[in-house]
Amino acid sequence: MVRPIDATSAAVTKEVDLFPLSEARVLAVTSLRNSGPGSLRAALREKGPRLVVFEVGGVIDLEGRSLEIDDPFVFVAGETAPLPGITLIRGSLLIETDHVIVRHLAVRPGDGRKDPSAAWQPDGITVARGPRPAYDVLIQNCSATWAVDENMSVSGPRDTRPSAGADATAHGVSFRDNLIAEALLNSTHEKGPHSMGLLVHDGIRDVTIAGNLFAHNRERNPRLKGGVAAAVIGNVIYNWGSAAIGVGARGNLEVLEGVRAVVRNNVAIAGPDTKGRVLVRALDPGAFVEAAGNLARDRAGNDLRELDAGITPLGASGAGPWRPPRRRPSTRSFAGPGPGPRNEIRSTGGSSSRWSREPAGSSTRKRRSAAIRCGRNPAAPSRFPRAPPHDATSFSSGWPPSPPTRTWTSPRC
Repeated sequence: MVRPIDATSAAVTKEVDLFPLSEARVLAVTSLRNSGPGSLRAALREKGPRLVVFEVGGVIDLEGRSLEIDDPFVFVAGETAPLPGITLIRGSLLIETDHVIVRHLAVRPGDGRKDPSAAWQPDGITVARGPRPAYDVLIQNCSATWAVDENMSVSGPRDTRPSAGADATAHGVSFRDNLIAEALLNSTHEKGPHSMGLLVHDGIRDVTIAGNLFAHNRERNPRLKGGVAAAVIGNVIYNWGSAAIGVGARGNLEVLEGVRAVVRNNVAIAGPDTKGRVLVRALDPGAFVEAAGNLARDRAGNDLRELDAGITPLGASGAGPWRPPRRRPSTRSFAGPGPGPRNEIRSTGGSSSRWSREPAGSSTRKRRSAAIRCGRNPAAPSRFPRAPPHDATSFSSGWPPSPPTRTWTSPRC
């Protein structure tokens, strides 16, 4: 029972619009086993453009082995799985390639390692520069919880500087509409108490962190290390510990360029574990941040400072008081995996279908029942649109670009 990918959903983004679905083979996951025929691991090991859909829903126990994506042009459509969706446990999802979309997966590594004597400090979802460049990656509507290290991260070689070139480390990565929560505090990490949300490592550029819900992580909600260029927009951060958003100029061993970031329209709400008194904390000095339209309050409802001492404000920082949006933040409706059960409602014109949310079990879904529709501009470059440009002073204009308007229909899945 493969659930349809809804072309009318608000979750369809420009990265999806530019993915070459018309060229992709459709690979159906038919087993919840860790490996073997019909497994998710087997589908991800295939070569060439591929769309991975699910005919099963439930828990996949990775048994301590990371699930790796190392060949480009992969679209993992977790929203096609029947209820209760797909949850990965006892392992990480590792992406070491380009042009990857992962949607509607839950990843819960936990600390239930097979060998109690072995080291065990997995991330939930990691995008990393490995043997080949890692770029143009979208992680959307996923849940990353109960990781021992970070729930999510993007990384590469230590102390990477922009002069090394974009492909020297990961770049062009988007985290949108995810639930990033409850990273484990007292677990099996070698440093002791940990609990970290999302880490962007040394020198990584063009990172978008938008519409996510961060909850109950002590730090790194997110953390941007030296040399990073990123946009942190429209997130909700709840019950952080010592730091909500962390910035600085240090890499792993060296002092790099200061972070250049835009931090806009985020909501930070202190909880019972919150000790930090500022939204953007300077973990070391030298960062440059444009901060505007954010709301940060302590448990008594008092406003917290936007920027810590040691951060240079840029552009529209501090421009006017926060005003509530006219519409509810997307995090309320879209953060995390698993769209609600949907019934098919045939439209009167055209070949596409529209879907409504209905109680589970109220209808019978047809096997592989819908076409996947996606915008595509044939003249567009093969690379996904980038996050805001490196110069943070220009972040406030010209982004995001308008999506392509031409549509086409992929093979049915």
